[in-house]
Amino acid sequence: MSKERRTQFLEQLKTDYIIGDGAMATLLHQSGVPARTCFEALVLNQPELVQEAHMAYLSAGATLIQTNTFSGHRMGLGRYGLEDRVWEINHSAVKAARQAIQLHQDHLQINNVTHSEAFVFGTIGSTADIKVPNFNSQGARMSLKFLFEEQLTALLEASVDGLLLETFSDLTELQLAVETARQFTNLPIIANLSPEAIGVTRDGFPIDEAFSILEDAGADVVGLNCRLGLSGILRSYESLELNPHSHYAAVPNGGLLHMVDGEYSYTGNANYFAKIGLQLVQKGVKFIGGCCGTTPDHIRALAKQLKDFSHSKATAEPTLSHVSIQKPIQVRSRTLEPKMPTDKWDQESLNVIPQQSLVQKAKHEPTIIVELDPPKVLDVTKYINAAEKLHQAGADAITIADNSLGTVRVSNMAIASQLKNRGIEPLVHIACRDRNLIGQQSHLMGLHVLGIHHILLVTGDPSRFGDLPGATSVYDMSSTDLSKMVKKLNHGVAFSGQPLKQSATFVIGTSFNPHVRNFNKAIDRLKRKLDAGADYVMTQPIFDIQLFEKLARAVEPFNVPVFVGIMPLTSSRNAQFLHNEVPGIQIPDSILERMDKDSNKEAALEGLSISETLINEALNYFNGIYLVTPFLRYDLTSHLTRYIHGLKKTVKG
Repeated sequence: MSKERRTQFLEQLKTDYIIGDGAMATLLHQSGVPARTCFEALVLNQPELVQEAHMAYLSAGATLIQTNTFSGHRMGLGRYGLEDRVWEINHSAVKAARQAIQLHQDHLQINNVTHSEAFVFGTIGSTADIKVPNFNSQGARMSLKFLFEEQLTALLEASVDGLLLETFSDLTELQLAVETARQFTNLPIIANLSPEAIGVTRDGFPIDEAFSILEDAGADVVGLNCRLGLSGILRSYESLELNPHSHYAAVPNGGLLHMVDGEYSYTGNANYFAKIGLQLVQKGVKFIGGCCGTTPDHIRALAKQLKDFSHSKATAEPTLSHVSIQKPIQVRSRTLEPKMPTDKWDQESLNVIPQQSLVQKAKHEPTIIVELDPPKVLDVTKYINAAEKLHQAGADAITIADNSLGTVRVSNMAIASQLKNRGIEPLVHIACRDRNLIGQQSHLMGLHVLGIHHILLVTGDPSRFGDLPGATSVYDMSSTDLSKMVKKLNHGVAFSGQPLKQSATFVIGTSFNPHVRNFNKAIDRLKRKLDAGADYVMTQPIFDIQLFEKLARAVEPFNVPVFVGIMPLTSSRNAQFLHNEVPGIQIPDSILERMDKDSNKEAALEGLSISETLINEALNYFNGIYLVTPFLRYDLTSHLTRYIHGLKKTVKG
């Protein structure tokens, strides 16, 4: 980069923003490249695919593109036996980016469009997701320094305009990368941390302190990318007091990673991404782009949002549409009578379902399950108090997730045992993600010994984007297969086929997401789960009042209890986050508008009102209600539990 070009980059940061590109691997995978491919090596055998991806982002409005070299270091390429081609791959990646820019410029000239040439930054990613580095060892640090040095010198020799170091969970590793890079160049360096929790790096440094350390090491731009997602990165910046003399970056994912029909995908849409991006720029972010799950559509929407804002000179917050609040949802007047059909079990199956189970109760009267996520800290006092309050309010069971979203929490078996000892019925989630077959059977046997019978079998969110992204997802079997295995335990047979000398008495639940493109296909999949042995169904939170009748008609032939999810919303931001970033949740525009209140207190009251309306309608079709407690706000789900019991009394009267 010439001195003028470097000055241009830094001056633009002082007076304006720079728009980066989006995810390379996401776009290449969508174009047909298999997920297990070494994406960095495509610049050698299919460079046209990489050029096309660069051009798509340039056309969408990116003014800075990254080289396709995220794992282009010796450790990353070593997974594919390409560790000796570091120089060749990184050189070719810069060449592909430069050629894409030239083709884009030629196209603009043909159409008489004047546009500044985009910057090309060489990207270097963290090694921690491949192998956890030992920063306490001088030898390990020197090896890591050599790894960064080898890649960055290859990028510099190919004449990049700057370096982008991204997706570093540990400040210690990113600091080493920045210091190494600064020894070799005066080009601009963007250094992005990717923490797994808001406000602190994985190695324990507060984000504001980490930013200062990175700047002292030589970074020109410091920021956050990837794992926290849109809402998490925005909340992080809102918690910081930004230095007016510093330059900040934000490169969030398109949403949260989840699995649909066996394929990984991301939540969030382009418009939501753009609105959060604008808020980040308003907070002081100067470099804004997209990470995993983002596409040219996301960057195009972002560029338009920022351009429209610049032209309008607006000063009001644009994140949510401030429109007139619609009238509350109207519920048809009906008598509150149980509509759940009689159950389908044969006598053999009935023998292994405890007569006092939630399934048996839900056949005759409204039954309430309340979800309360285990704490992330060792002190469980507040959690136990919340569970006791819910029990006193009339909850029939407390359901306990199994490290949901891949985030480490206190073992739900331990929590369930504590609740059982206090006379509170636990319902334990069991994810296929974390345990192999040995661990799963051992875990189930342990639950049985503790007298815990109600379980919910789930696939489990991928560990890749949890708070320990280096963790391995096991997935020895699907939740459907696990249902079959648990039924074997209920007949006194181990997974291996050996007799257990006693039959387990598990009541097996399965999950259902009604918010899918192909509803009928999802119902077929649910039927397979029930045929495999599931005794009842729990749904994702439902906010569309029309969905209850549709769901009831679809599951009627199955003759099983369904616990429909109801989750009280706490604020407008909470509603937007759930709708745009959490897999399996969709919220109608009418409810999003109702939640658009001036204060969180008003919004929380509105959220309770919405939940009560949804409960009224749900009880016309189902006896099972599954309340999801947000942010340990047990006061909200306690209120709704008492509300349901009040309805029962009204009907009896």
